[in-house]
Amino acid sequence: MREIIVRNLTSPNLLNRDCRVMETLRQGEASTTVVRRCTYHVASRITVPSTTDSIHWAQTLDPPPERQVYVTKDLDPDTGREQVSYKVLGSFYVVLDREIFCVNFRHILSMAVAPTASSCEE
Repeated sequence: MREIIVRNLTSPNLLNRDCRVMETLRQGEASTTVVRRCTYHVASRITVPSTTDSIHWAQTLDPPPERQVYVTKDLDPDTGREQVSYKVLGSFYVVLDREIFCVNFRHILSMAVAPTASSCEE
């Protein structure tokens, strides 16, 4: 059996967005869950006098911090559940007319495999 859940949330002030897709697949003696999640947050907003000023603003900008990447793998010996997560954190700029937005993001891809509960008792 395959189950897919999609969640897309946007804050009322449009500064935050959270998109999540969770897929669960139960087949045989194992259950696999894959979660894809993207979170965005507008950290700052700058208005420049004209659109040509955005080019000068970008040239004087300090370099943004490096993206951070985390990969983790967990194994629970008691339950046999194994999980691998890949996370990327960073930021980027969006220029829209005279508005410049700094957007922080977090992307997560997580996969977990667990044995299903056994119906046989010894």
